[in-house]
Amino acid sequence: MNAENYTEEINDFSEQKLKRRDDLKTLIEICFTNEKPVLLENLSFTAKYIRGLERVLKKGSMNLEIRNLEQIKQDYLSNINKSVEQLKEIISLANTNEKNYFEETYLKLTQEGFKNLNELLEDLEWTKMYFNNQKRQSNNYRKF
Repeated sequence: MNAENYTEEINDFSEQKLKRRDDLKTLIEICFTNEKPVLLENLSFTAKYIRGLERVLKKGSMNLEIRNLEQIKQDYLSNINKSVEQLKEIISLANTNEKNYFEETYLKLTQEGFKNLNELLEDLEWTKMYFNNQKRQSNNYRKF
């Protein structure tokens, strides 16, 4: 299966909710080409974890019973940094134009850069959920 088909399956699974579809496809292609599917799996795992922490933080700000919000915030920030490092590892395998694009779009310390990164992490959460669904549906879980 190629990156385009894989991305299309993830998009279908998400019910067309991917926001950064082309960039997700590029990341899949980079991992596929370099035979490093574990890099995508690790990044998608971290993304899903981050998104879960975001949901807890949103609920926690309204729920006074949650007492460890500071610890959750620390974990959130730590995992954002981890996801950035994982993304850097993947794009280090890319060509110069792709690398520059990802650095400019996702790794700049600006409000726009963080918004873009968040959208990519949402798509990567869908990727992880897709992987999990594939594992449940088949003992012959398809990696790249």
